[in-house]
Amino acid sequence: MNMKKAKKLNVGLAILVAAVMVGNAQTTATSDIVGYSKLIINQGGRLIAPVFHHQPIYKGSSTITSGVLTVTGLAAGSLNQTSFPDRPNFPTYYVKITSPGVHQGLVLDVVSNTASSITVADAPSDLTGSVSVQVIRHYTLQDLANQSSDLIPYQDAVTFYDAGNLKRTYYYDGTGFIADDYSTPASQVVVYPGSGVILNAGSNSAITMIGSVNTTKTLVPIYAGESIVAPTDPSGITKVTLINLGPSIAPYSDAASVVRLDGSLATTTFYTDGIDMLDDTYTAITPTSSPLVDAGNGFIINAAVDGVWTQNPVITGN
Repeated sequence: MNMKKAKKLNVGLAILVAAVMVGNAQTTATSDIVGYSKLIINQGGRLIAPVFHHQPIYKGSSTITSGVLTVTGLAAGSLNQTSFPDRPNFPTYYVKITSPGVHQGLVLDVVSNTASSITVADAPSDLTGSVSVQVIRHYTLQDLANQSSDLIPYQDAVTFYDAGNLKRTYYYDGTGFIADDYSTPASQVVVYPGSGVILNAGSNSAITMIGSVNTTKTLVPIYAGESIVAPTDPSGITKVTLINLGPSIAPYSDAASVVRLDGSLATTTFYTDGIDMLDDTYTAITPTSSPLVDAGNGFIINAAVDGVWTQNPVITGN
Protein backbone atom coordinates (compact mmCIF):
# COMPACT_ATOMS: atom_id res chain seq x y z
CA MET A 1 0.00 0.00 0.00
CA ASN A 2 1.23 3.48 -0.88
CA MET A 3 0.88 6.42 1.47
CA LYS A 4 -0.81 9.42 -0.12
CA LYS A 5 0.80 12.76 0.68
CA ALA A 6 -1.52 15.12 2.53
CA LYS A 7 -1.91 18.67 1.25
CA LYS A 8 -1.09 21.42 3.74
CA LEU A 9 -4.08 23.22 5.22
CA ASN A 10 -4.45 25.70 8.08
CA VAL A 11 -7.06 23.81 10.07
CA GLY A 12 -7.57 25.51 13.43
CA LEU A 13 -9.12 22.86 15.69
CA ALA A 14 -9.14 20.28 12.92
CA ILE A 15 -6.27 17.80 12.77
CA LEU A 16 -5.74 16.31 9.32
CA VAL A 17 -3.45 13.44 8.41
CA ALA A 18 -2.63 11.46 5.28
CA ALA A 19 -4.78 8.45 4.56
CA VAL A 20 -3.82 5.17 2.95
CA MET A 21 -4.95 4.01 -0.46
CA VAL A 22 -7.36 1.11 -0.08
CA GLY A 23 -7.46 -1.40 -2.91
CA ASN A 24 -8.60 -4.96 -3.56
CA ALA A 25 -10.18 -7.03 -6.26
CA GLN A 26 -13.67 -5.77 -5.46
CA THR A 27 -13.49 -2.01 -5.02
CA THR A 28 -10.96 0.76 -4.99
CA ALA A 29 -11.26 3.87 -2.85
CA THR A 30 -8.82 6.58 -1.88
CA SER A 31 -8.94 9.57 0.43
CA ASP A 32 -6.39 12.37 0.33
CA ILE A 33 -6.94 13.56 3.89
CA VAL A 34 -8.65 12.31 7.04
CA GLY A 35 -8.78 13.90 10.45
CA TYR A 36 -10.86 15.15 13.34
CA SER A 37 -12.38 18.41 14.49
CA LYS A 38 -13.77 19.20 17.96
CA LEU A 39 -16.94 21.30 17.96
CA ILE A 40 -17.66 23.07 21.24
CA ILE A 41 -21.32 23.34 22.30
CA ASN A 42 -22.28 26.02 24.81
CA GLN A 43 -25.35 25.59 26.98
CA GLY A 44 -28.33 26.63 24.90
CA GLY A 45 -27.12 25.05 21.69
CA ARG A 46 -25.80 25.74 18.21
CA LEU A 47 -26.02 24.66 14.60
CA ILE A 48 -24.24 21.34 14.04
CA ALA A 49 -23.21 20.17 10.56
CA PRO A 50 -20.95 17.24 9.62
CA VAL A 51 -17.52 18.47 8.49
CA PHE A 52 -16.27 15.07 7.27
CA HIS A 53 -17.74 12.11 5.44
CA HIS A 54 -17.13 8.37 5.73
CA GLN A 55 -14.40 6.80 3.61
CA PRO A 56 -15.82 5.96 0.15
CA ILE A 57 -16.36 2.23 -0.33
CA TYR A 58 -16.37 2.60 -4.12
CA LYS A 59 -14.71 5.28 -6.23
CA GLY A 60 -14.48 5.08 -10.00
CA SER A 61 -16.30 5.08 -13.33
CA SER A 62 -19.77 3.75 -13.97
CA THR A 63 -22.57 3.86 -16.53
CA ILE A 64 -26.02 5.02 -15.41
CA THR A 65 -29.37 4.41 -17.09
CA SER A 66 -32.77 5.11 -15.48
CA GLY A 67 -31.25 5.36 -12.03
CA VAL A 68 -29.21 2.14 -12.24
CA LEU A 69 -25.40 2.28 -12.19
CA THR A 70 -23.16 -0.51 -13.41
CA VAL A 71 -20.38 -1.50 -11.01
CA THR A 72 -18.26 -4.54 -10.25
CA GLY A 73 -17.28 -6.49 -7.20
CA LEU A 74 -19.98 -5.54 -4.68
CA ALA A 75 -21.73 -8.00 -2.40
CA ALA A 76 -25.40 -8.17 -3.35
CA GLY A 77 -27.57 -6.27 -0.86
CA SER A 78 -24.62 -4.73 0.98
CA LEU A 79 -25.82 -1.19 0.21
CA ASN A 80 -29.56 -1.78 0.68
CA GLN A 81 -31.67 0.61 2.68
CA THR A 82 -31.95 -0.43 6.32
CA SER A 83 -35.28 -1.85 7.45
CA PHE A 84 -37.01 -1.10 10.74
CA PRO A 85 -40.34 -2.69 11.74
CA ASP A 86 -41.81 0.54 13.08
CA ARG A 87 -40.81 3.07 10.43
CA PRO A 88 -39.99 3.34 6.68
CA ASN A 89 -36.65 2.33 5.27
CA PHE A 90 -33.77 4.76 5.56
CA PRO A 91 -30.91 4.99 3.05
CA THR A 92 -27.58 3.70 4.35
CA TYR A 93 -25.37 4.83 1.45
CA TYR A 94 -25.39 7.52 -1.20
CA VAL A 95 -23.86 7.91 -4.65
CA LYS A 96 -22.18 11.22 -5.40
CA ILE A 97 -21.63 12.21 -9.02
CA THR A 98 -18.09 13.57 -9.43
CA SER A 99 -17.94 13.88 -13.24
CA PRO A 100 -17.78 17.43 -14.63
CA GLY A 101 -21.13 18.65 -15.91
CA VAL A 102 -24.50 19.90 -14.77
CA HIS A 103 -24.94 17.00 -12.31
CA GLN A 104 -21.49 17.19 -10.74
CA GLY A 105 -21.94 17.11 -6.98
CA LEU A 106 -25.40 15.51 -7.05
CA VAL A 107 -26.10 13.23 -4.07
CA LEU A 108 -28.46 10.29 -4.68
CA ASP A 109 -29.66 7.82 -2.06
CA VAL A 110 -28.92 4.16 -2.73
CA VAL A 111 -32.05 2.02 -2.70
CA SER A 112 -30.47 -1.39 -3.33
CA ASN A 113 -27.65 -3.15 -5.10
CA THR A 114 -26.58 -6.37 -6.75
CA ALA A 115 -23.03 -7.56 -7.33
CA SER A 116 -22.94 -5.57 -10.58
CA SER A 117 -25.39 -2.68 -10.15
CA ILE A 118 -26.56 0.05 -7.79
CA THR A 119 -30.10 1.45 -7.91
CA VAL A 120 -30.50 5.04 -6.71
CA ALA A 121 -33.57 7.13 -5.94
CA ASP A 122 -34.71 10.26 -7.79
CA ALA A 123 -32.08 10.23 -10.52
CA PRO A 124 -32.73 13.00 -13.11
CA SER A 125 -33.94 11.65 -16.44
CA ASP A 126 -31.01 13.28 -18.26
CA LEU A 127 -28.41 11.65 -16.02
CA THR A 128 -27.28 8.94 -18.42
CA GLY A 129 -24.11 7.48 -19.82
CA SER A 130 -20.62 7.33 -18.35
CA VAL A 131 -20.09 9.03 -14.99
CA SER A 132 -17.53 9.13 -12.22
CA VAL A 133 -18.93 8.36 -8.80
CA GLN A 134 -18.20 7.87 -5.14
CA VAL A 135 -20.28 5.56 -2.95
CA ILE A 136 -20.26 6.71 0.68
CA ARG A 137 -22.05 5.66 3.85
CA HIS A 138 -24.40 8.36 5.13
CA TYR A 139 -23.63 10.35 8.28
CA THR A 140 -26.43 9.59 10.74
CA LEU A 141 -27.64 10.68 14.15
CA GLN A 142 -25.91 7.58 15.54
CA ASP A 143 -22.61 8.96 14.24
CA LEU A 144 -23.38 12.23 16.00
CA ALA A 145 -24.21 10.38 19.23
CA ASN A 146 -21.02 8.29 19.03
CA GLN A 147 -18.90 11.42 18.53
CA SER A 148 -20.54 13.47 21.30
CA SER A 149 -19.73 13.90 24.98
CA ASP A 150 -21.84 15.27 27.85
CA LEU A 151 -25.15 15.41 25.99
CA ILE A 152 -28.09 15.13 28.39
CA PRO A 153 -30.44 12.16 27.77
CA TYR A 154 -34.08 13.05 27.02
CA GLN A 155 -33.28 16.76 27.14
CA ASP A 156 -30.78 17.53 24.40
CA ALA A 157 -32.42 17.40 20.98
CA VAL A 158 -31.72 18.04 17.30
CA THR A 159 -34.16 19.66 14.88
CA PHE A 160 -34.16 19.27 11.09
CA TYR A 161 -35.59 21.90 8.73
CA ASP A 162 -37.27 20.07 5.85
CA ALA A 163 -38.88 20.80 2.49
CA GLY A 164 -42.36 22.26 2.80
CA ASN A 165 -41.21 24.41 5.73
CA LEU A 166 -41.59 21.41 8.05
CA LYS A 167 -39.51 20.60 11.11
CA ARG A 168 -38.83 17.36 12.98
CA THR A 169 -37.08 16.82 16.30
CA TYR A 170 -35.20 13.87 17.80
CA TYR A 171 -33.97 13.44 21.37
CA TYR A 172 -30.70 11.99 22.62
CA ASP A 173 -31.48 8.95 24.84
CA GLY A 174 -28.00 8.27 26.22
CA THR A 175 -26.73 6.02 23.42
CA GLY A 176 -28.49 7.24 20.27
CA PHE A 177 -31.57 9.22 19.24
CA ILE A 178 -35.32 8.66 19.44
CA ALA A 179 -38.28 10.46 17.91
CA ASP A 180 -40.30 13.05 19.81
CA ASP A 181 -42.66 10.33 21.04
CA TYR A 182 -39.70 9.20 23.21
CA SER A 183 -39.90 5.63 21.91
CA THR A 184 -39.46 5.35 18.13
CA PRO A 185 -35.81 4.62 17.19
CA ALA A 186 -34.21 7.43 15.19
CA SER A 187 -30.46 6.82 15.27
CA GLN A 188 -30.54 5.81 11.58
CA VAL A 189 -31.86 9.24 10.50
CA VAL A 190 -29.54 10.80 7.92
CA VAL A 191 -27.84 14.21 7.96
CA TYR A 192 -27.20 14.89 4.27
CA PRO A 193 -23.93 16.34 2.94
CA GLY A 194 -23.95 20.13 3.14
CA SER A 195 -26.83 20.24 5.60
CA GLY A 196 -27.10 20.42 9.38
CA VAL A 197 -29.36 20.49 12.42
CA ILE A 198 -30.07 22.82 15.32
CA LEU A 199 -28.92 21.24 18.58
CA ASN A 200 -30.68 22.40 21.75
CA ALA A 201 -28.32 21.69 24.64
CA GLY A 202 -29.02 21.74 28.37
CA SER A 203 -25.35 22.06 29.30
CA ASN A 204 -21.89 22.58 27.82
CA SER A 205 -20.78 19.63 25.70
CA ALA A 206 -18.73 18.77 22.62
CA ILE A 207 -18.75 16.70 19.45
CA THR A 208 -15.45 15.43 18.03
CA MET A 209 -16.09 14.67 14.37
CA ILE A 210 -13.84 12.18 12.61
CA GLY A 211 -13.66 11.19 8.96
CA SER A 212 -12.53 12.01 5.43
CA VAL A 213 -12.24 15.53 4.07
CA ASN A 214 -14.57 16.38 1.21
CA THR A 215 -12.59 17.19 -1.95
CA THR A 216 -15.40 17.30 -4.52
CA LYS A 217 -18.22 19.68 -5.43
CA THR A 218 -21.57 19.15 -3.65
CA LEU A 219 -25.06 20.21 -4.78
CA VAL A 220 -26.97 21.20 -1.62
CA PRO A 221 -30.78 21.71 -1.72
CA ILE A 222 -32.25 24.98 -0.45
CA TYR A 223 -35.97 24.72 0.35
CA ALA A 224 -38.67 27.34 0.05
CA GLY A 225 -39.20 28.51 3.61
CA GLU A 226 -36.42 27.59 6.03
CA SER A 227 -33.56 25.18 5.49
CA ILE A 228 -30.15 24.56 7.04
CA VAL A 229 -27.05 24.46 4.86
CA ALA A 230 -23.39 24.38 5.83
CA PRO A 231 -19.92 24.24 4.29
CA THR A 232 -18.39 20.78 4.54
CA ASP A 233 -15.26 22.31 6.01
CA PRO A 234 -13.30 21.15 9.08
CA SER A 235 -10.87 24.08 8.95
CA GLY A 236 -13.08 26.91 10.22
CA ILE A 237 -11.35 29.34 7.83
CA THR A 238 -14.13 29.54 5.23
CA LYS A 239 -15.22 33.12 4.57
CA VAL A 240 -18.87 34.09 4.04
CA THR A 241 -17.88 35.88 0.83
CA LEU A 242 -16.02 32.92 -0.68
CA ILE A 243 -18.50 30.04 -0.49
CA ASN A 244 -20.50 30.69 -3.70
CA LEU A 245 -23.78 31.03 -1.76
CA GLY A 246 -24.72 34.43 -3.25
CA PRO A 247 -25.88 33.14 -6.67
CA SER A 248 -28.03 30.45 -4.97
CA ILE A 249 -30.49 32.74 -3.15
CA ALA A 250 -32.72 35.62 -4.29
CA PRO A 251 -31.14 39.08 -4.26
CA TYR A 252 -32.07 41.42 -1.40
CA SER A 253 -34.89 39.21 -0.10
CA ASP A 254 -33.68 35.71 0.81
CA ALA A 255 -31.74 35.74 4.08
CA ALA A 256 -28.78 33.59 5.11
CA SER A 257 -28.38 33.67 8.89
CA VAL A 258 -25.35 32.27 10.70
CA VAL A 259 -26.17 30.85 14.14
CA ARG A 260 -23.88 32.27 16.80
CA LEU A 261 -21.76 29.88 18.86
CA ASP A 262 -22.33 31.48 22.30
CA GLY A 263 -25.32 29.24 23.11
CA SER A 264 -27.90 31.98 22.55
CA LEU A 265 -29.02 30.55 19.18
CA ALA A 266 -29.13 34.16 17.99
CA THR A 267 -28.19 34.76 14.36
CA THR A 268 -26.22 37.16 12.19
CA THR A 269 -28.02 37.73 8.89
CA PHE A 270 -26.56 38.20 5.43
CA TYR A 271 -28.12 38.90 2.03
CA THR A 272 -26.91 38.87 -1.56
CA ASP A 273 -27.05 41.12 -4.60
CA GLY A 274 -27.13 38.00 -6.77
CA ILE A 275 -23.39 37.55 -6.80
CA ASP A 276 -21.72 38.99 -3.70
CA MET A 277 -22.75 38.70 -0.06
CA LEU A 278 -24.16 41.71 1.81
CA ASP A 279 -24.47 42.48 5.51
CA ASP A 280 -27.82 43.24 7.16
CA THR A 281 -27.66 46.85 5.92
CA TYR A 282 -27.28 45.57 2.33
CA THR A 283 -23.66 46.75 2.23
CA ALA A 284 -21.28 44.58 0.19
CA ILE A 285 -18.81 42.55 2.25
CA THR A 286 -15.24 42.45 0.99
CA PRO A 287 -13.13 39.30 1.26
CA THR A 288 -10.77 41.14 3.57
CA SER A 289 -13.50 42.07 6.05
CA SER A 290 -15.59 38.93 5.60
CA PRO A 291 -16.62 36.95 8.70
CA LEU A 292 -15.60 33.32 8.88
CA VAL A 293 -17.94 30.34 9.05
CA ASP A 294 -16.65 28.28 11.97
CA ALA A 295 -16.14 24.54 11.54
CA GLY A 296 -19.44 22.71 11.90
CA ASN A 297 -21.48 25.90 11.65
CA GLY A 298 -23.68 27.05 8.79
CA PHE A 299 -26.72 29.05 7.74
CA ILE A 300 -30.45 29.04 8.28
CA ILE A 301 -31.73 30.07 4.85
CA ASN A 302 -35.07 31.83 4.47
CA ALA A 303 -35.92 31.48 0.77
CA ALA A 304 -38.97 32.25 -1.34
CA VAL A 305 -38.48 29.30 -3.71
CA ASP A 306 -36.50 26.07 -3.86
CA GLY A 307 -32.93 26.35 -5.03
CA VAL A 308 -29.56 24.60 -5.10
CA TRP A 309 -26.27 25.76 -3.60
CA THR A 310 -23.28 24.60 -5.65
CA GLN A 311 -20.80 24.13 -2.81
CA ASN A 312 -17.19 23.99 -3.84
CA PRO A 313 -14.77 22.02 -1.64
CA VAL A 314 -12.28 23.92 0.49
CA ILE A 315 -9.57 21.66 -0.87
CA THR A 316 -9.65 19.70 -4.12
CA GLY A 317 -8.55 16.15 -4.77
CA ASN A 318 -5.83 15.03 -7.14
